Amino acid sequence: MKNVLAEKPSVGFINMTNVLFDNVLINFGFATKEEKKTLLRSHPAKKVFMDLTCFDPAEFYNEYPNLQGSFAALFCDESKKMEIHFREKNEAVLLKLKGLGFTPIETSIISCGFVFPRTVVQIINEAYFALAEGVATKEDINRAMKFGVNYPKGPFEWSEGKELYVKTLLKELLEKTGDKRYVASQLL
Repeated sequence: MKNVLAEKPSVGFINMTNVLFDNVLINFGFATKEEKKTLLRSHPAKKVFMDLTCFDPAEFYNEYPNLQGSFAALFCDESKKMEIHFREKNEAVLLKLKGLGFTPIETSIISCGFVFPRTVVQIINEAYFALAEGVATKEDINRAMKFGVNYPKGPFEWSEGKELYVKTLLKELLEKTGDKRYVASQLL
């Protein structure tokens, strides 16, 4: 498995005729909030669709009218299902995503971290807290979630190589809500 934490972040866009896609769809590189905003500022005349898994799409929509849609692809598994939100539905974008092998699931509500990533990072964080407290081993926790609640992966399997995404989304949620349940485990 590719270790994204060891790589230098790769930011940029996939260029369609009049639409730019965040290149996370191809290489799953990580970009900070400021790097994403810089990309949006550098292409004000283009319609942009951007992965905002770890951030609050509403903040970006309010600042950048060229942002036409956002999606959450950083926690895709082999099924490549991803949440996507449009300002206005764009069939060309849906076809492009499908052509790249993704299964876009449209959502009409935007929230920090979308639904699936927000839920998964909380499960992952709680698993790290349980590990720190000596409740169980990583293997026991993964097994409990896969066989006990029928999740396709255990929390440590989900987080493998994605710890940076988990910590970034938890930090964003903590800043937006002030809710202490989003404080990241020290083991992350």
